Amino acid sequence: MRAVWSFVVLMFFGAIGFVYFSPSFSRIPPKIIINSGKFTNLIKPVKITFTDKTGIKKYKVTMTTNRQTIVLAKSDVHPIKNIVNIDVKLPSSLPNGQIVLNVTVTDNSKWHFFAGNKMFMRIPLQVDTTPPMVSVVDNSYAIGNGGSAVAVVQISDKNLKSAYILVNNKYKFHLTPFYKKGYYASLIAWPLGNKTFNAEVVATDNAGNVSQAQVPLYWKSYKYKTTIVKVPKAYILSKVVSLLRRAGISVPSEPGAIFAKANSVLRVKDNDEISKLTSKTSKNMISSFNMHGFKPLPGSALEAYFAEHRMYYYNHKLISQSYHQGIDIARYAHSKVYASNSGRVTTKRWLDLYGNVLIINHKFGLYTLFAHLSSYLVSKGALVHRAEAVARAGATGDAFGPHLHFGVYVQGNAVNPFEWLDGGWIKTNITNVLKKAKKIINQTQSNNGN
Repeated sequence: MRAVWSFVVLMFFGAIGFVYFSPSFSRIPPKIIINSGKFTNLIKPVKITFTDKTGIKKYKVTMTTNRQTIVLAKSDVHPIKNIVNIDVKLPSSLPNGQIVLNVTVTDNSKWHFFAGNKMFMRIPLQVDTTPPMVSVVDNSYAIGNGGSAVAVVQISDKNLKSAYILVNNKYKFHLTPFYKKGYYASLIAWPLGNKTFNAEVVATDNAGNVSQAQVPLYWKSYKYKTTIVKVPKAYILSKVVSLLRRAGISVPSEPGAIFAKANSVLRVKDNDEISKLTSKTSKNMISSFNMHGFKPLPGSALEAYFAEHRMYYYNHKLISQSYHQGIDIARYAHSKVYASNSGRVTTKRWLDLYGNVLIINHKFGLYTLFAHLSSYLVSKGALVHRAEAVARAGATGDAFGPHLHFGVYVQGNAVNPFEWLDGGWIKTNITNVLKKAKKIINQTQSNNGN
């Protein structure tokens, strides 16, 4: 008799142990994952994911507003799945304001006398079906291919998520807060190599509503040169080979192939790096942007133009080509190079074909680049001022002789330096536009009683 009772007790505790440790009697409730934000524009469904090791048995989603509670989704899951994804569509007639989703899910566990584990989540959502208000306050009259312009815009939305100027449906230009709350400005560029130009302000709120406004810029046509460059063998073997080796790139055996490889592989690498180094902008508000015409090497002679299409020949054969992303100017060996306008030195380094490079950030997304330098006169991070000497010209990198390669960049895009060398162009196309925009903003706020 004692053995029977021992067996019963053993079976009883064994059953308890089985229930306690068996995966099918899991006491862990299912998980609810909301794959949407805290806002909705009623267009996109609310995405919800349920997960559980024992499987999802059923779920229910209701919506509570100030007026009523309605069922949005309810289902028993057949067959049982460990992961269930649902899209909950909200009624399109809901007014702006807050609603609450109540989500309940039950797993396939045999816990709670086979009823399973339940999980409940309350999800508040802000209904926002109103897109941001976007308007262009003022902008430059025209922009040239490879050139620059400025635009001032007004954007209003209490739930604003992002805003930028999109050029040619590809290039994003950051907007800098300008003068007063709700207003923004940006230097923009007509990227080199693009035959057409289109710019529009794009604003998106947290609910996914999008607004766009065209920036009305007329086109100017700049004609850029095509130049034939005959590359000497001695230059390839003495300089180009060392540039490839310094960059850790294998050197072809034939001179023409050596130059072609350096001009393609290294140039793409260098230009991508420069674009990254000159793409950062500040989020701090500005009220003006006063620039003098740049004179990096006073008294110099122009040697090469911006956007010049260079056709490289070796032994009467075309071996490579490129587009020049700055201008080349020369005076005499080791001439002093000047900042022309205040800014901060953000880059001071070797950069393959460009040799020793110095980059200055003038704020508002504008950078100047000095290349082929023989030496530096300032340190990285230094704040430099107008007419301050920052370096000496040289022949480092892929340079046939001593000169300065001077480049101007707007948010990572190489632009025509001749515009920025001209103080009159800067005043007409940049400075005066910002001044006029401030007057318009003041007048608008005065008319609105602000």
